[in-house]
Amino acid sequence: MPIHTFQATVLENKKLTHDVIFLSLSAPKEFSFKAGQFVTIRVEKGEEFRLKSYSVLSPPSQKGKLDLCIKIVDGGFASEILKKAKKGDSFQVKGPFGHFVFEEDDKNKEIWMIGGGTGVAPLYSILKKHLANFKNKRFVLIFSVKEKKDLFLHEEFEELARKHKHFTYLPTLTREKWNGVTGRVQEHLPADGENKTFYICGLKELVLETKEALLKKGAALKNVRSERYS
Repeated sequence: MPIHTFQATVLENKKLTHDVIFLSLSAPKEFSFKAGQFVTIRVEKGEEFRLKSYSVLSPPSQKGKLDLCIKIVDGGFASEILKKAKKGDSFQVKGPFGHFVFEEDDKNKEIWMIGGGTGVAPLYSILKKHLANFKNKRFVLIFSVKEKKDLFLHEEFEELARKHKHFTYLPTLTREKWNGVTGRVQEHLPADGENKTFYICGLKELVLETKEALLKKGAALKNVRSERYS
């Protein structure tokens, strides 16, 4: 995939939760990427700027715009600017980058995806792109947030599960009881990690602890793929 640099305008900016926004940006028609990849945005304030990386939420089939899920950090340089970005504002975008993509020639029949917070964004893109083409595989998504108010894309994942019988959606809350499952993602991993492929995305601790748990369960290191957010 060639790396593009382009000026993107904000098409939509809305709150998904109290600290996650959905940001939709224009993209040139020729811009292409693989599901699971990320772009960098140049965020400027006066003379200062930061380059921030965000996984693409939308599937590659969506042309002309890029959708992102962005965690807002109070007082964060980029967060404070992006959360106020309005329709028509412009940002320089560069990408795509990254190797956190679905292996289409994978022989394993079970694909487990583990996402914490906005780490679920590239997994959503991968599922939208590949679910329909791999009906012979079983897909499971474990999506971890602290409380019910932190869940986003919940209806979209439920809809995917209704549409695709070979996909199981398992949202888990770590700090609140509800009618679904609770506890950390490690509690909901398969008992046996052999002959399964795992995609993990989220903060460093989630990724490292899940990887360690999977290796203890017999998962092969080559079958554990991950993307860490700082």
